[in-house]
Amino acid sequence: MEDDMEQVNDKLELVYGLEDKPSPMESAYAALQHLLAIIVGIITPTLIIGGVLGLGERIPYLISMSLIVSGVATFIQAKRIGPVGSGLLSVQGTSFAFLGAILTAGFIVKGQGGGPDEILATIFGICFVGAFIEIILSRFLHLLKKIITPIVTGTVVMLIGLSLVKVGITDMAGGKWLLDNKPQF
Repeated sequence: MEDDMEQVNDKLELVYGLEDKPSPMESAYAALQHLLAIIVGIITPTLIIGGVLGLGERIPYLISMSLIVSGVATFIQAKRIGPVGSGLLSVQGTSFAFLGAILTAGFIVKGQGGGPDEILATIFGICFVGAFIEIILSRFLHLLKKIITPIVTGTVVMLIGLSLVKVGITDMAGGKWLLDNKPQF
């Protein structure tokens, strides 16, 4: 059994260590791989929020801002600026975890007669305050391990999925666009 583990560990050696510098061609190839892997994850939450809340012409702007902020945050994470960053290529991007809360806030503003500008202002304000709450809580993460058990995290992940069911069903097979542009037979 131990021999098997040693063989597996021998096969799992890292190609590059933390401070290694791959060639420019390998770096470009790795960058292209990362770009293709992350672009959908960064753009999709923006498309969902914009589409569901009826933000229409503002969606390209929101996608651009998502990509720019993701790039800057990833650079800071990879470069280790002071106490911030891991020194590893850890892509920072949007998260599906917040979609339920953001959509709920948007629907509340929309229900009170707010337009796209008010919806975006509310969402940006919530995200701004939430970012500082996350920064503060990150300093106490080691204490939360006793509270945040696998059962808690599993429940949260399930609730994230359940909060996206309505969006998925609405957008399935053409979604809102198909309802607005019903084919005439």
